[in-house]
Amino acid sequence: MCLCHDHSLCHSCNQAIDRRRFIKGFGAAAATAVAGLTSLPTAAKDTGKVRVATVFLANTQIREIWPYPGFDTEGRQRQVLGLLEQGCPEIEFTPLTIRNANEVQKAIALKDAVDGYLVYAMTLDWAFGQPIIEIGNLGRPMMLVDEFLGGSGVFLTAYSGLCRRGIPAAAVSTTRLSDLVTVAREFTSVRKRGVTPASFARQCEQVYRKTFAPAGKTECIEDRVTLADIGECVRRFQEARFLIVGQGSGGQERDLLGATGRYIDFGELQAFYDKVDRDEAAEWAGRWRRQAAEVMEPDPSAIHKAGAVYLATLELLRKYGTDSVTMNCLGGFAAGQLAAYPCLGFMQILNDGGQGVCEAMPDDTLSMLMARILTGRPGYVSDPALDTSKNKIVYAHCVATTKVFGPGGISNSFRIRTLHNRDPRGACSESMLPAGYMTTSFRTNFGQKKMIIHQAKAVGTLDSEYGCRTKLVAEVHGDIGKLFDQWDRFGWHRVTVYGDVKEPLVEFGKALGLQIVEEA
Repeated sequence: MCLCHDHSLCHSCNQAIDRRRFIKGFGAAAATAVAGLTSLPTAAKDTGKVRVATVFLANTQIREIWPYPGFDTEGRQRQVLGLLEQGCPEIEFTPLTIRNANEVQKAIALKDAVDGYLVYAMTLDWAFGQPIIEIGNLGRPMMLVDEFLGGSGVFLTAYSGLCRRGIPAAAVSTTRLSDLVTVAREFTSVRKRGVTPASFARQCEQVYRKTFAPAGKTECIEDRVTLADIGECVRRFQEARFLIVGQGSGGQERDLLGATGRYIDFGELQAFYDKVDRDEAAEWAGRWRRQAAEVMEPDPSAIHKAGAVYLATLELLRKYGTDSVTMNCLGGFAAGQLAAYPCLGFMQILNDGGQGVCEAMPDDTLSMLMARILTGRPGYVSDPALDTSKNKIVYAHCVATTKVFGPGGISNSFRIRTLHNRDPRGACSESMLPAGYMTTSFRTNFGQKKMIIHQAKAVGTLDSEYGCRTKLVAEVHGDIGKLFDQWDRFGWHRVTVYGDVKEPLVEFGKALGLQIVEEA
């Protein structure tokens, strides 16, 4: 029986977990069943069962929410609890819903009344990272679970944080809830003599790995990539300039291994926006609508304004002699400093050989720059999520190219959608990225002078309301388990480029003085 959020998830994510950090997931699970906070009464009858505090992290009062606005956290929690109770009759699960980080004290207060903690990251709220660490510090057997394309960001980064601090915990990230039930049964052992949080985590990993889908075939469509000389790559990288809009102090510049980032205030972009030819903006809006396979939720005015922001962005790039920009898009629009989301314009810039990068992220921008200089192809920034039941990883975001093989390559289809926040004033592309090709995903941390990298075979895109709009599904090449303990060091994002280019990217990174971390 399929236990995914919906049947479309069945062709999505991946297997995963790594030796000691054993991260297990059941991504498609996160729930918040009991509306209030249910605590164990101190005078409760001892049933003889192992008691597990089941802590659901479920904040729906945030703008940029995953899985999506209006997600039925209570219904999902009831589903998860029902399956746990049915599959683990020897365990007494005590549900507790935490809707903001301050409520973690209610979970901590249960320490002496329970034998362990099952913490379920249901929605994306970055403030939940510290509560997860605080629960881990209690020294009780602990299991961390992901609601797939729901709590994935905080799940991955917090679990990595637990590993870095030496705090033992089990982890589960899968769309098949029966996998969670299988691993949760290990709580029955926690009262046995000699069982420690560390031994519990190791045993859970062993059990969880048996649920992983086997690795699939990695034969890929032939894809010959024309690579630039590494010495030339380094020269072009160190001469590159890019803009960081809506972040930092306007006018200041920052050196990053020779590349230069210049901070730009939103007011400078707005000045160009005010002068944009509205008829030309309408032409771009019409062009995108005609090119799209379908226009779905956005208001027509959102697409028109996106055309105007695109033209203003081009003028800003011309002023500073660059073709690369990263922008505080979400924050700028929410604060009224940005007239429209730049997503469609960024798609166009990427298709034309430049770079439009979300969220004012220099590390993403420079990673994309490395890929573009080396291969002539655009990168795709994403928020990954893992599904061990299918041995898949999903790379999700609301900005994506439709020309993954470069400006002169073929185009794939796309739909025009609202963003993950479902704001009708926003418009982005849902890109149907091609299947059958090897991809290389990496990210640099230029502050620490490190680069992390893995590969996966693209197998299609996921059609689901969960998470961001474009969702590339891929089968990880290597041990997907190793993907789980580096996210707090490198951040949630990864940059994916089509092509079997791991070795030349590693060579490029080393030439820039970066330490290489292979994560799969």
